[in-house]
Amino acid sequence: MTRVEIESELIDEIYHLPVEKIKLMLDLALSWKEEPIKPTKKRPLGLLKDYKCVIKEDFKMTDEEFLQS
Repeated sequence: MTRVEIESELIDEIYHLPVEKIKLMLDLALSWKEEPIKPTKKRPLGLLKDYKCVIKEDFKMTDEEFLQS
């Protein structure tokens, strides 16, 4: 998508929003311009810091079963 296409689509979407939401979007865009987004620091794991996870070779569970559990 080109910049012109994005701007055009954004204008179309903004047209249907209430003024309060448009103002919030403008404030957000201006904040990005003033202060670049800084990467977050790595966080320690806390209670799990020294915990080691070992998965045995005979472990049998599909991805779907894992996600359901």
